[in-house]
Amino acid sequence: MKNALTFLVLGAALSACGGGSDGGTSAAPVTPPVVVTPVADPVTVASQAVAAQAGLAVIAGANADETVYDVAADIGDTWRITFDHVKKTYAIRVLSTQFGLSDRSGTFTASTTGNLTTYTATDFSVTVDARTRVLSGNIKLGSMVSTVSGTGYAVGDVARLAGSYIFLGAMRNASNGGDRFNPKGSLRIAADGAAQLCNGGVFNAQGVCSPVSPQLEAENASLTLVKDAKNGLLVARQGGQDFGIVHVHAGDRGLALFIDRYSRNQENVLRVGTIVAAQQQKIGTEINGSYACAAQGGTTGKIDIAGNVATITNNGTGKVHAENVTLNKLGLGAQAVDVDGIAVLKDPADAPVDYSMFMPLSSSMAVEFSTDRSFLTMCLKK
Repeated sequence: MKNALTFLVLGAALSACGGGSDGGTSAAPVTPPVVVTPVADPVTVASQAVAAQAGLAVIAGANADETVYDVAADIGDTWRITFDHVKKTYAIRVLSTQFGLSDRSGTFTASTTGNLTTYTATDFSVTVDARTRVLSGNIKLGSMVSTVSGTGYAVGDVARLAGSYIFLGAMRNASNGGDRFNPKGSLRIAADGAAQLCNGGVFNAQGVCSPVSPQLEAENASLTLVKDAKNGLLVARQGGQDFGIVHVHAGDRGLALFIDRYSRNQENVLRVGTIVAAQQQKIGTEINGSYACAAQGGTTGKIDIAGNVATITNNGTGKVHAENVTLNKLGLGAQAVDVDGIAVLKDPADAPVDYSMFMPLSSSMAVEFSTDRSFLTMCLKK
């Protein structure tokens, strides 16, 4: 159609000059317009391809002015956050809470730098990456402060989540934060929604959950992923009770799962926390860069990665120190095994048991587990 239109305009110009056949002055040659084709952002293209392959759909708002995100709060809740970009208002709807929290709404201001937009309000600051529709930040709801992480996508077909993932987690008692537990290992999801969580291990060639080291034990948990007919959320169930709510993020590196983990143990103690899983693939220099990190509803500091060195800035103490970076390993020293998708950060001056694990989820987000914390740390790449 563009070529046809160009020919029509050119024909009209020739006619206005007498067609150029009566001996008059010839019309000046017409230079066709330069058509500039915008370069597609590779992260956006990759993320959209991941979403399409997994059958994910953008969570719809009430109208075209709204964008919606489902998030896992690290206290053990699931909230839905809606932004109205014309009215400049936000609304938090509590979909699942272990603390009796209520909905909240208000007005926001927004600032955009590159692909990242930060929404700010009273006791509220979250950032959205337009390329991947991933959200992270800190929110106070009621008396609880929390770091949240989530997605603008909803799951359509559970079967399309099938695959192998690696995960990090953090759990504790809801009442007092005690009895800290930090699971880490492998996750497999089958096409029928059956899932196996292998804590402290990996799946061998026969599909058996095996410990990563003879000194460790591997624990296998059988889960079932089902859509909740009432609210459309994806729920992981273990036996007869809920294990947690699963939010699916379409990162450019592949799918990532944010699991709002909650349940009661055998002593009827309510346990809460977060598990984050990413599709397994080897990591390399693409994780280099500067990350702003947050946990427990506040900023914790900054991680700058350059090759095999990470510079850690602690906001609380002001301490800045360097740590060694080892890629695609789970554990340290004699207990370390090859596991794609994890980087180990270790200060040589610390005790051997003190280290952290850094797991990228996309080009803009990573999660960190540290042996000295009871919460996962969410890190946004700047």
